[in-house]
Amino acid sequence: MNTKKSLSRIITILIVVIFFLSGAVPTLAAPVSAPLYADDPTPPAQTVKLIFIHHSTGENWLADGYGNLGITLEQNNYFVSGTNYGWGPNAIGDRTDIPNWTEWFRSGDTETYMNALFNESGQNSSYTRNLTDPGGENEIIVFKSCFPNSALEGSPTDPPSPDGWLTVGHAKYVYNEILQYFASRPDKLFIVITAPPLQDGTYAENARAFNEWLMNDWLTENGYTLPNVAVFDFYNVLTGPDNHHRYINGAIEHVFTAGMNTSYYPSSPADDHPNAAGSQKATDEFVSLLNIFYNRWRGSTTSIFTDVPSTYWAASYIERLYNAGITSGCSTSPMMYCPLAPVTRAQMAIFILRGMHGSAYIPPTATGTVFGDVPADAFAAAWIEQFANEGITSGCGGGNYCPDANVTRAQMAIFLLKGEHGASYVPPVATGIFTDVPVGSFAADWIEQLANEGITSGCGDGNYCPDADVTRDQMAVFLVRAFSLP
Repeated sequence: MNTKKSLSRIITILIVVIFFLSGAVPTLAAPVSAPLYADDPTPPAQTVKLIFIHHSTGENWLADGYGNLGITLEQNNYFVSGTNYGWGPNAIGDRTDIPNWTEWFRSGDTETYMNALFNESGQNSSYTRNLTDPGGENEIIVFKSCFPNSALEGSPTDPPSPDGWLTVGHAKYVYNEILQYFASRPDKLFIVITAPPLQDGTYAENARAFNEWLMNDWLTENGYTLPNVAVFDFYNVLTGPDNHHRYINGAIEHVFTAGMNTSYYPSSPADDHPNAAGSQKATDEFVSLLNIFYNRWRGSTTSIFTDVPSTYWAASYIERLYNAGITSGCSTSPMMYCPLAPVTRAQMAIFILRGMHGSAYIPPTATGTVFGDVPADAFAAAWIEQFANEGITSGCGGGNYCPDANVTRAQMAIFLLKGEHGASYVPPVATGIFTDVPVGSFAADWIEQLANEGITSGCGDGNYCPDADVTRDQMAVFLVRAFSLP
C-alpha cells in the first residue's frame, strides 16, 4: 500500500481515496515546518565529527550487517564515535532513559559530562570506521533512549510536569528543560532520536502522541528558532513499512498509517530490539535527513553570530549594530549575540552613548561619586556617569542607578528619545494610540513619540507592553532606527 506523497495533486487525491476505501488511511503528521532556506541532502564536504549516545539498540543500528548506520554515516563523511554502558564521568553512559537527559544536559555536572562527550573519539561498539579523525571536538550530538521509554504512562494530551518518571507529562518537561542547554550551545548540532516502539500496545497511543509532540510542537511551543536542534522519528519509521520520516521527491515526508503504533520490526516476539530490516530502513531514512539538518545548521547562520540565523526576524538589525561598532555581542568564542537576553541599565548606557557619539567614543573616567551603587571600578561605570552627565538619566532613585536592573520598554522610550534629540527634549502630549498605554500613564508621551517616529510599532494587537523587559534583539532594532545606523 503506497503512502508516498505525489507531486501531482490528482495522484495524491487518488491515493487518499484508495486508502480510504480500503480502510487504512495514512495520517500525515502535522507538516514539518518548511524552512526558509533550501533543504540540501548533500553530505558535508569536509569530515564532520559526530557522537552517538546510545545502548544496545543503537549498537545494533550502527553495526555492519545489521543496521549499517556506522558505515553509511562514514560514507557520508561523518567520523562517528559513541558512548555505551559504563561510559564517562560517574558512568553517565549507563543512564539514557528520558528522565536522565536532565542529568546530562541540565545539571551541576553538565559541563563535566559535555567536556567528556565533546572530546570522546572512541567507538565503544563495533562498526566500520576508516576515516581519519579530523581533530577538534564532536560537532554533532545524537542521542536516543531505548524502547522501554515508549511505555509512557498518563494521557496523550498531558501537559509538561516536573513530577513523575516515564510519563507523557514528565517526558515533555524533560525535553523543555534540556532545550535551555541547547540554546546556550549554538556551536553544536543536537539530534534527538525518538525511542523505538514496543510490541505491547498498552501505552502505544501515548508513545505516538508524545513523539508527534516532539516532531511538531516541542520547538514551536518554546519559541525556539535556532537551527541547532532537530528530531528524527525513529519510532515512526519502525511502526510500519509505509510509515516514514525521510527526504523524498525534494521534500521531507513524515507519514504514518493511523493505528499502527507498535513495533513492526521486532527481533522476536519476546524481544523488542528492532531487527536488521527495521534498522536498515531507519538508516536509509535518517542519513539524508541528517545531511539536511547539518546543512541547515551550517548554512543558516549569519557570518557574525552563531545564535542569529539569517532568517531570524532581527538578523539584519543585529548585523548592522555590529558593523556600526555598537556591540561585539555577548560572547566571542563562539561569537554570540544572545538575542533574547534582557538589556540591563548598565548595558543601555553603553548602547545609547555609542549610538549618539559613534563606536570610537570613550567616556571620561568614572569618579565613583555620582551614584551610590556604581563605584568607579564597576562595569560600565564611566558610561553610566556620562549618561547622567548628559542629562539622559537621573538614576533609579535614592542616589542609585540600579545598573543590573533590566530596562523596560517604557524606560527605553525615554532613554532613546533623549539620546536622539537631547536631554531637554519634551515629546508631544499622548493621545492614546496603544491600548495598554492610556493617556497620563508613565512615559505615555515618550512611547507614542517613539511610534510616531517609526522606531516601534508596539508588541502586537494594538499594545506596546510598556512593563516588559527590552531584549537584545529589540534593542538592535530600536538603536538602528533611532540613530539611523547604516
